[in-house]
Parts: sequence; structure tokens; C-alpha cells
Amino acid sequence: MDKLKVFAIIQQFNKELKIIIGSILALLVIGFGVSFFTQSKPVETVSTDSAPENLVRDFNHRMGPDSAKVKIVEFYDPECEACSAFFPYVKEIMKRHKDKVQLIVRYALYHGNSKLAAKASDAAALQGKFWEYQEVLFTSQNEWSHQKQPATSFFLKYAKDLGMDVAKFETDMKDLRRMETINIDLEDGPKVGVNGTPTIFINGKKLDRINPDYFNEKVEEALAK
Repeated sequence: MDKLKVFAIIQQFNKELKIIIGSILALLVIGFGVSFFTQSKPVETVSTDSAPENLVRDFNHRMGPDSAKVKIVEFYDPECEACSAFFPYVKEIMKRHKDKVQLIVRYALYHGNSKLAAKASDAAALQGKFWEYQEVLFTSQNEWSHQKQPATSFFLKYAKDLGMDVAKFETDMKDLRRMETINIDLEDGPKVGVNGTPTIFINGKKLDRINPDYFNEKVEEALAK
């Protein structure tokens, strides 16, 4: 075979190779574009009629009547600064619509002392002081959060300040059974779409963003239905 024929064959092969590579790249670009568009869309919310399974458990802490028209489920972390900052707005909603709104809280724990704080909160609940204790944890968060060592001494002090039986509180906080219900919250969270705190659902619908005005707007919308 002479050199010209060999060169022609090589050129033809190179052209076909470029076409094949170009086609593959085009498919990859299209696929990436579709994937990016899909992932960049706002978080899809779930309708009230198809609320996530196990969004609420019987043992979860509640404020407000079970007959409330609007039910707010908040996954939170006692050590989360955003949760602490958002807490006053949740309280305001509950105060304004106390007979029409129920708040249900669940744990989603991401920080060093979070699990211990959750156990302390549940120990406080056994003495009827869950909400008071949670408020103290938030208002005193700068004292105990981000401690490298367990913040047990702080949690015992807060129990004493609230007039609790501190010996019982400490025993209950250390009881391994505290982690049973906490772990259920931690398992349920990702299954219902929780990947950060706070994450809030209103009547089964997950809010796609967290800010006071939007939160208030969605609560008022649910009340007006």
C-alpha cells in the first residue's frame, strides 16, 4: 500500500474518531446539564396528604393542643446557633396562635455536646421542665456550646436553677434509655429530608428555606385554609 493511501486511511480514521469523541462529549454535557438543573431546583415540598412516613412519633415533645389546625414539626439541635436564633420567632407564633398551632420538636444532632444536651432535655422533660430547660439551653448557648469536654456541669447547673431534683436529673440524663428515642429521631431525620438544622415542616410540608418572614407567611397560609 503506498504512502498516500495510508495517509488517507489515517485521516479518515481521525475524522471518525473526532466524531465519536464529540458525540460522547455532547452526551456528557447534556447529561450534566439535566443533572445540574434537577439538583438546582428548589427543594420539592410534600403535600399535607402525603406527609413523610414517621415525620412524628408518639414520644416527641409537643407544645399546643393535638386538635390544632396547624402542626409545626421542627428538627433541631440544642447546640445549633441558627436554631437558637430562630427560637424566638417560633415562640412568637406559638404565643400568637396558642390554640390553633401545635409545635412538635425532634432532634437532629451535629455538634460535640448535642447528644448530651438532648439527654439533658429529655431528663428535664421527666420533671415537666422540657420547654423551660430548652429555653435555658438556647439563651445560655454561648456558655456551654463548643466545649471540648462534656458540658455536664453546665447542664446540672441549669437543672438546679430551674428548681429540679438535680440528683434525679443526673441519673435520668445518664440513663442509657434516653438514647433510644433520640436515636429514632436521628434515624428518621434523613428519611424525611432533614440534612441540617433547623428543618421545619408545616402540616407535613417541608419549608424550602428558613427565615422569620417566610415562616410566618407559611403559618398564616396554613391557618387561612
